[in-house]
Amino acid sequence: MKKILVIEDEKNIRNRIVDTLEFAEEPYQIFAAQHGREGLELARRELPDLIISDVMMPEMDGYEVLKALRAEEATATIPFIFLSAKADISHIREGMNLGADDYLPKPFSIDELLRVVATRLSRQETQERRSQQELNSVRLRIASSLPHEFRTPLSSLIGFSEMLRSYKNLDDDAIMMMLDQIRHNSERLQRLVENFLLFTQIEVAMLRQKTAFVLPVDEATFTEDILAERIATVGAKYQRQSSIQSTLVGARLPVAITYLRKIVEEIVDNACKFSRAETPVVITSSLTDEWYILQVTDYGRGMTQEAINSIDAYIQFDREIYEQQGIGLGLALVKRIVYAYKGLIEIQSEIGKGTSITVKLPRTLTQE
Repeated sequence: MKKILVIEDEKNIRNRIVDTLEFAEEPYQIFAAQHGREGLELARRELPDLIISDVMMPEMDGYEVLKALRAEEATATIPFIFLSAKADISHIREGMNLGADDYLPKPFSIDELLRVVATRLSRQETQERRSQQELNSVRLRIASSLPHEFRTPLSSLIGFSEMLRSYKNLDDDAIMMMLDQIRHNSERLQRLVENFLLFTQIEVAMLRQKTAFVLPVDEATFTEDILAERIATVGAKYQRQSSIQSTLVGARLPVAITYLRKIVEEIVDNACKFSRAETPVVITSSLTDEWYILQVTDYGRGMTQEAINSIDAYIQFDREIYEQQGIGLGLALVKRIVYAYKGLIEIQSEIGKGTSITVKLPRTLTQE
């Protein structure tokens, strides 16, 4: 039985809503509160499936109740319907910006109330089913890819460390080769774990919050040196220093520097990984009044439009044709970071000719 919380300071209206819902064809368990603070306490305790709340109330108004609920993990996704005589555009916009799901103006009919309630509960059930399906899909992809990707570098680390136990029987070149492999596989494993944890952090934060930013928005100066350092690090990893061509500009952006570095690292890594060493990787950055634009172009394998549309975590393309490392987290992680900062990402690609990835990050950021 679905639980519905009604928060309304006018007794007659509160009783009318409660009676309507209690005698509806669909059985509901109803809780009622006469002001915002009492409603917030009931919501925290009962975790209803839907909340109907007046806007103007004593002690705590409806906006304050909604803001408090959206800030808490347990109540952040409960559907919320505002009920108010102040149904003008500005009040509707304020409520929706805070994360309200609907707005029912007073006076309202019984049919209108029941229709809005049924619609919101049905939509929530649909969203929950979709979320569960997506979660099950991710679980299957993790189960099929993550163990292998952890096991490969770990096996190498264990194997070379065992071989080094007999270092007295090895020459210097063999020892250095083993140490290089240990370092390479350690870095691979470290990047895998860091990307996995970061992706999970963003996914959980986006589920918990409807309107607030899920990543830090501190102003950061993204200089040419920072760009060049990230590009050089990835280039050295693939021994592609001579094939990377870059024209760079810096900017001050409302994006944490850690995530800026991650965007550059993953896009350039993708370009180097899926193109031949002798082909160029072209990297440019530029500014408009509104955007900071980063573009990375390679002349490698390319992707189909279907593959571009399907970019997500734990998905690899053409694994049966090409041997590749990683679990498909790179571009999926970039997409999550860019979207979290209200940016845009565009991918253009042609099979056998290469791929161009363009990231646009806003130079200013507001929470509207």
